[in-house]
Amino acid sequence: MANNNGNEVTGWAGWVSFSGFLLIVMGILEMISGLTALLNDKFYVASGTTLVTFDITTWGWIHLLLGLIVMMAGMAVLSGHVWGRVVAIFLAMLSIIANFGFIKAYPFWSIIAITIDVLIIYALTVHGREGREV
Repeated sequence: MANNNGNEVTGWAGWVSFSGFLLIVMGILEMISGLTALLNDKFYVASGTTLVTFDITTWGWIHLLLGLIVMMAGMAVLSGHVWGRVVAIFLAMLSIIANFGFIKAYPFWSIIAITIDVLIIYALTVHGREGREV
């Protein structure tokens, strides 16, 4: 089957859509994680008072803002915009870096988030073209 551009569409087009939905879900979960850090700084337990170079409140703001932008990028990916794919890949890389910094406070969540980000990057870089105008 071919899309509107005449390109052959394989089963990976579904993975591109899946990555768009994952981005939206990850954005929401990152925002929840950020709000949790902002509203209850005793929820995350870390040795010392800082994570990497920031305190828990700063990480809360980072996760909240990053989550909002990731969610919007997921919507752009689902709309088939090339710029959405590029922004989503960049934000997934930023999310990996942010979660490595946050791993000391909440390792289980950070490892899951990093794994999902790697899947998103793979789907959008290798098969992202198939998600356009399907």
